[in-house]
Amino acid sequence: MGKKTIVSAVDGVRGPAVSRRDFLKMSGAGIAGATLLGVAGCGGAGQQGGGPSVLVTVLDTEPQILNGFISGGDLAVTTDATSGILQGPLEILPDLSYAPQLADGEPQVKSEDPLIIEYRLKEGITFSDGEPLTSADAKWTFEQIMNPDNQIVSRIGWEDVEKFETPDERTVRLIFSTPYAGWRDLLDDDILPKHVYEGKDFNKALNNEIVGSGPFKFQEWNKGEDLTVVRNENYWGKKAGLERVTYRFISDSNTILQSLQSGEAGFIAPAAETGVFERIEGFPNTTVKSKAGTVWAHITFNVKKVPSVKFRQAIAYGINREQLATELLEKGLKSLDSVLVPDQEPFFAPAWGRYAHDPDKARQLLQEAEAEGVKPEITYTASSGSTLLERQLQIIQQQLEDIGLDVTLDFDSPENLLGKRINQGDFSMVSFSWVASPDPSSTELFAGDALPPKGQNYGLYENEEVTRLWRESDATVDPQARAELIRQAQEAMAQDVPILPLYQTPDIYAYTENLQGPEVNPTLAGPYWNMGEWTLQ
Repeated sequence: MGKKTIVSAVDGVRGPAVSRRDFLKMSGAGIAGATLLGVAGCGGAGQQGGGPSVLVTVLDTEPQILNGFISGGDLAVTTDATSGILQGPLEILPDLSYAPQLADGEPQVKSEDPLIIEYRLKEGITFSDGEPLTSADAKWTFEQIMNPDNQIVSRIGWEDVEKFETPDERTVRLIFSTPYAGWRDLLDDDILPKHVYEGKDFNKALNNEIVGSGPFKFQEWNKGEDLTVVRNENYWGKKAGLERVTYRFISDSNTILQSLQSGEAGFIAPAAETGVFERIEGFPNTTVKSKAGTVWAHITFNVKKVPSVKFRQAIAYGINREQLATELLEKGLKSLDSVLVPDQEPFFAPAWGRYAHDPDKARQLLQEAEAEGVKPEITYTASSGSTLLERQLQIIQQQLEDIGLDVTLDFDSPENLLGKRINQGDFSMVSFSWVASPDPSSTELFAGDALPPKGQNYGLYENEEVTRLWRESDATVDPQARAELIRQAQEAMAQDVPILPLYQTPDIYAYTENLQGPEVNPTLAGPYWNMGEWTLQ
């Protein structure tokens, strides 16, 4: 469904981010080393040789549920916790390309009019219970996506599939009623086991445990503490090098760093706050990697609660985004002027570049909005537990107060804010991060017919022309023509300011030097995308 993902904070995908297809409150509690490392003995966060190959890692937010298809499962942390368990026909690589995962080779475009996509599943694929994975499972998963009784995050793209054919057990054929340029994103969606979940309530059955075809399988979830996966001994491919991985939930950014420094965790993906690189590089026996990708921080306005365009424009001019990026992030990172990242050229358009910091213009627009009855006040909401987010809100609060706007800061637990309030529109102005797939489609984020629960347009933004442009771009296969439509959509949105891009954030991985295999994937796939290849030396 080309979902997008909320990242857990402001740090993009690995802090509070949401999943475009983008958390927990254990701050200050530290890590219970005996509980974490009991199996690994005194070997630290990972041990191999004399004992089992066990890894402890940290997530800054606890998943709400494990079903990434439905509302509440569109957090990046859901993907993190299940990426070793679930698989789809295609996977997203670090260079923003797609590669076969369950598919036996590249999917084929059998026809352009109508658009017909066909792929074959690899021979001998099974789920973790040993049952074969066939085209019937792919079709059943599609039927759950399209079932109106299911609380699906987004059906965009899938709703254009007129026929889902399964000529044999390994062949899947999608026949579209209209062209859909982002069809590869659909094939990144996981395939679920029909024999396990058929006849069960899709809105509940996969929430607390889940079955898939990946190199790991679910073992247990201790709510409020950790989630553990173990090696899938029935895996159809090369067996995982790790015997067990435990994801510990820690929201406090300093405690996350301390867990790696003390050896209580073997892998972390911390927020890209100023000084993080220098601090981690001082840790003994530690490897650090970083790469920028499709994670970007922003402010979203609930346009139903903040309907004045002049008021939103005043805020946009009043925020010094260059200063924000300089003070918050590692050296060399810059502010972002688009709802896409530069790597997504030719679709990227710096339409928000018009909002260079201009306090005088901001004051003038704010005065005009006041003359129209708008009060010079707003509540600015974000997730708690992130040093980066807290600093960001404080800087923006000061900048906006300098133009005469009274800003009240509102910090809420990630699980409540990202899991509930955003979906309910319970905010006026909120910051989190989006992490996206390589395809530039943002219809589910900004189309007027993609408001929750039909999509992820959490700002409740409705503009008929913007909706038309995004919808038309999805149906335009020619890259240049599609790029022009997407650039036009961004220009129109920048005028309305339902969202204010702030900056692109890099993914940072830090892990013990005896862990081999992690490769930075700054996309929707997340840090654990190739966890089946990780080993402890």
